[in-house]
Amino acid sequence: MFAHQHRIVRAVALVTGGLLAGVLAGCGGGGSSSGASATGGAAAPSSSPQVPPAAKSQAVLLRAGATAEKAVPHSTLVSVESEQGGARWEGQVVTSDGTEHEMDMSRSGRKVISGPTKKREDAHDRAKHRSRVQAAEFDYRQAARKIASAVPGGHITELGLDSHRGKTVWEADVIMDGTKHEVTLDAKTGKVVLNRAD
Repeated sequence: MFAHQHRIVRAVALVTGGLLAGVLAGCGGGGSSSGASATGGAAAPSSSPQVPPAAKSQAVLLRAGATAEKAVPHSTLVSVESEQGGARWEGQVVTSDGTEHEMDMSRSGRKVISGPTKKREDAHDRAKHRSRVQAAEFDYRQAARKIASAVPGGHITELGLDSHRGKTVWEADVIMDGTKHEVTLDAKTGKVVLNRAD
């Protein structure tokens, strides 16, 4: 009789402990490895999903661009480039009068570490900058997304607004598995006009 009661108490303790562990896993941020919550529904997705390295790299580039634009009010990013093996970012922005400003940002792209410095250029250069900015229907964020789609899994290390055969384009260097791809995107239509591996 005593042995039978002992087995029942032990079984209840195991079941209760299992239920408590399931509830704690569902509520405590630990997540359930079974893919289901303690209430029987699907588990909520983790609050910090795994971000693919290329997506992370693109996010840093976009952050560096945003930091550069914020450093010079009412400006448009025309170039962002990874420097010194990814140790810093260099950015150029243009204001509405065509003046270009240069700066360096941290590895994370979160802060300006030198500059912004106004470039000394003549009226012709300023007019050229203004013309490119006005002609571009796609900004650097949209261009980066389209270029990333053209070389899936690649890391954009340089992105700049330029002219190519009479058209305003976004030109990019994208590294994929150690190979550099040159990608050119029409800044008016968003069409990839060149995607060449070096």
